[in-house]
Amino acid sequence: MITTPRPDWRETTVRRVLRQLDRPARSGLGVITAYRDGTVTLRSNRREDGYTFSDTENGYQEIRPGDLVFHALDGFAGAVGVSDSHGNGSPVYHVCEPVAGDDPAYLARLLRHLGTSGFLATQAPNVRERSVDFRNWSTFARIPLVLPPADEQRTIASYLARETARIDTLIEEQQQLIEMLRERRAAAAVEAFASMSGDGEGLGDACEPIPWLPELHIKRVQMRHVCTIGTGSSDSVNAVDEGYPLFVRGDQPLALEHYEFDTEAIITAGDGAMVGRSFHHYRGKFAAHQRVYVLRDFKGIFPRYLFWYFSTFFIRIVGDGGAQATVPSVRRPMIAGMPVPMPALDEQRRVAALLDEQTTKIDVLIAETERFIELARERRSALITAAVTGQIDVREVA
Repeated sequence: MITTPRPDWRETTVRRVLRQLDRPARSGLGVITAYRDGTVTLRSNRREDGYTFSDTENGYQEIRPGDLVFHALDGFAGAVGVSDSHGNGSPVYHVCEPVAGDDPAYLARLLRHLGTSGFLATQAPNVRERSVDFRNWSTFARIPLVLPPADEQRTIASYLARETARIDTLIEEQQQLIEMLRERRAAAAVEAFASMSGDGEGLGDACEPIPWLPELHIKRVQMRHVCTIGTGSSDSVNAVDEGYPLFVRGDQPLALEHYEFDTEAIITAGDGAMVGRSFHHYRGKFAAHQRVYVLRDFKGIFPRYLFWYFSTFFIRIVGDGGAQATVPSVRRPMIAGMPVPMPALDEQRRVAALLDEQTTKIDVLIAETERFIELARERRSALITAAVTGQIDVREVA
């Protein structure tokens, strides 16, 4: 909020600025979702999986292009924007239009700022875990606003659309670079494992090849025979990227349920958006969610070699046998049955050392690029905040 608004800015409330629309749902239309990134669009424009659909769509309402849509339970996290589509939306949405003259794109930017800055949490009578409840229209309508004149609103909205598009393009380019670097990293790992030598001991003509390394003829055992596979017992709603938590900045696990080992462990996420992300933990405390798997007590295998093999090929389990109905999911038997090639220990150490050397520079580049993206996102957020609160006059820079 602006503590001392400029003389030409007015103090008001949502009630005086927005009118609630109440259109009945229309048959044959798709479902519209308000996303936390400020996009309001048909679900089919993004993805169809991972949603809970209503058979009857009781209370659903028609949403038209240009409507301002506020998610009454998720608006605090940025789920508010102007719809780009025609469809039906959940009754949890407030679908609005300006009373007179105000710019909906600007109002959406302002409401998103009030949500992500924490201001909306101070205005709601019912703050739920990971949600702020504004389902009551009168509660939402009481939110205070400070607005510039309508023509300046449009100038600000246009300026932000242009400048954030530039930043978004830059972020997308850097994300593509990270994807390329990760592909290069994965290719190096596959090549290293494919180059291993072995005498084929224990293999017969009827023995099926490892699906992801079909040309590798080396003695192998199932994962259950080279380590124990445990998991945490705690559940949590603290999601990361809409998935179960495992890592935070610096590759340190989130504090859910603490364990302390004196020996090495490999930790990996078994569910959600971070499935397959693995962490080589050497000693000390870490946390394990009930869908976080912990590999430890290694038997006859070099732990760093197993980490590289597991982190490279574990995601193949998801594609071959993971549950895909909602989010990618892997269960312990899938991990336990994963075949592991077992060359001599000297060969295992050679492969691990080779991969550590080859991937160090790639990992540095990935980390630097991720930091660049983080700074760009911070710049984007700061720019929006400054514009919608009057800290900068965009008429002078537009």
